[in-house]
Formats: sequence, structure tokens, C-alpha cells
Amino acid sequence: MTSLSSLYVHVPFCRHLCNYCDFYKKKFDNPHAQREEFAQYLRNSWKRHESIMADKKIQWAPLETLYFGGGTPSLWGIEGARDFQSIIGKNLTLKPNAEVTFEVDPGAWNSQSLLAWEGLGVNRFSVGTQALDDDFLKILDRAHNREETFKLLEHLKGKNFSVDFLLGSPVLSKKRDVLSELRELLSYSPKHVSLYILQPAAGYSLKKNIPDDEIVGSEYILVSEFLRSQGFHHYEVSNFALPGFESKHNLRYWHGENVAALGPTGTGYFSLSPSEAFRYKWKPSQAEIEEEILTKDEIDLERMYLRLRISAPFLESEISEKPGLKKVLLDWKSRGLIEQLNDAWRMKPESWVVLDSLMNELFSALK
Repeated sequence: MTSLSSLYVHVPFCRHLCNYCDFYKKKFDNPHAQREEFAQYLRNSWKRHESIMADKKIQWAPLETLYFGGGTPSLWGIEGARDFQSIIGKNLTLKPNAEVTFEVDPGAWNSQSLLAWEGLGVNRFSVGTQALDDDFLKILDRAHNREETFKLLEHLKGKNFSVDFLLGSPVLSKKRDVLSELRELLSYSPKHVSLYILQPAAGYSLKKNIPDDEIVGSEYILVSEFLRSQGFHHYEVSNFALPGFESKHNLRYWHGENVAALGPTGTGYFSLSPSEAFRYKWKPSQAEIEEEILTKDEIDLERMYLRLRISAPFLESEISEKPGLKKVLLDWKSRGLIEQLNDAWRMKPESWVVLDSLMNELFSALK
């Protein structure tokens, strides 16, 4: 049987529904009732998930990665830690060196709650910072302010934590100084930075104020160069880490490895064979899934795309055996987008700014 050692748990609670975000979430305005409802959803989905695993001949192994994402998992609180342990945690074991990540937002936590989660094995935090300038936090419709961010970062100082940082903010009355914000964030010694470009939901009211692609691309390269100068490795399109602090959980997605998921809209992936994979996504309304069977061609296509998103060197055979690949890679090299390392290749940050168009070039060449 295939073993499974990674789990993602989606917690849909948010204290405020930011106007740019299109992830599934619920405003956390009736804590007791919503926690009870979510606990029942997890009970039902756990039973359903066990039947899925039995059907696919997959069994649990000691977890090497566990990730609580959202939403805002820190709103789940001490009660959430108890519910998780009684419903799911008691059925699983953690490896001694397991990476257990917990997302927390400034202003949506307390020390007793975080301590309870650390007692269950949480050893890595992901902070929803997004910006450190109060004017831009308001523009981004965030519920927290910079002082709340500093309070959380001070609490986490010395621990293993990552910060989320958002580029491409709408421009209204002043220019954003992203490097100044990052310098302040780095003074608290995060081990990891996740860098995202604003991709607002449909109907976003400030869409006309979003900078154009050229400006956002320049900002992205500026931040990449700065973080690399501070000792961070730009190891994936949106992720930077100090040596040894890459997200083990997310690397599993990017390498096409098995990851289970629970919680509304949580998405899991099982690699069943070299030519077949199973992807499932939980429905918000009930503990049932939407499922997708991937063919070998679809698996190969995803592997190609994901492989070009990470900075680790790759061999041509890892991308495609079809003729035409070498010509494309040499063209990218001439444009300063990729570097050649003997028989291997490595993507450069400059390539990730235009990755979608590069993928179109590659697909056309390999047809």
C-alpha cells in the first residue's frame, strides 16, 4: 500500500473578509456555534477520508508535515486545539522531526492559544503580514495594523516563523517603500518569506489602481535581489528561505508527492502510479469531495510546470523527452532567464516574472 505522511487542514475562519481575497472563508462572528459546526464537519470528513484512502489502497504513516492554513487558523483558539486532537490528532502520529506549520494573523491570536497549539507539535508559524505600512494595510483592507504585527513578531522572535508579504498593492496617494518594510520585518529574524503578487477577486474596487505588470515585475526583482543579499535563498517563485528552512510541506506539492487534505475547499493529491493520480477537493457545504483523475499526460504537464517554479537544477529529461526542448532552453539562456550548469539547468528569478508566457513558448515548441 502507498503511505501518506503529509496533511493539510483548512480552517475557514476570518475576523474580516478582505476585499481582494477569493479564498473560501467565513467571518468569525459567532465563535462557539462556528467552532461546533466546524468540528462536526471535520468528524464527517475524517470518516469520508478514511473510506477514500481505503478505496485507493493508501495508509497513514507517521506525519512528516502537517499544515494548518486558512482563513485564519489562529482564530480556532484553544478550543480548536482540543477539537483537532480529539477528532484527528489522536488517530495520527508525528515523526520526531516533523514540520508542523500554523498560520496566524496579527490581532487574531493570544499567547495561551499559541501555546496550546505548540503543545500539539506546532513548531513553525506563518504570519499574515502582507504589508507593514498602515496606509497600505488600509488600502489592502487588512484588519490589523503595524503595531499588532510588531506585537506578534516580538512574541515569535527566536522561533521558526515565516512572513507573508504582498506586492502589487493599489497605488492611491503615495508610493510604497517595500524595502523599508522588509528591513523592519527582517529585524525580527524570520526564517522564511513568502512573496505574493496581488491577484484580486473579480469585481475588485481598486483594480484600476493596481500597477501594471512591468512595474510589479520590477518590484518583484528588487525584492528578490534584496532578500538574496540578506542570505535568503529564492527557492521557489514565491518563496525565500534561510538555508535549511524551506517549507517541507509545500515542497511536497511542488514535487508532486502525496498530500492529504481536510477542511472546506482543502485539496489533496495522491500519486497512484507513474501514469495516474487522484486529486480531490472538499465541498464547503458538506463533507464530500469533488474528484479528478489525472492521466499520464496531465501528470507530465503539471510536473513540467511545477519543476520550472523551483530553483533546484534540473535535467532536460525531467521536463520532457520531446524534441524542441533544448532549443527553447538555449533561447531562454540567451535572454538571461536561465543558467546552464554542465548537463543541468536552473531557472533565474527574472524568468519567474514572465513564467506564464515562457510556458506558452515551451508548449508551442513541444507540440
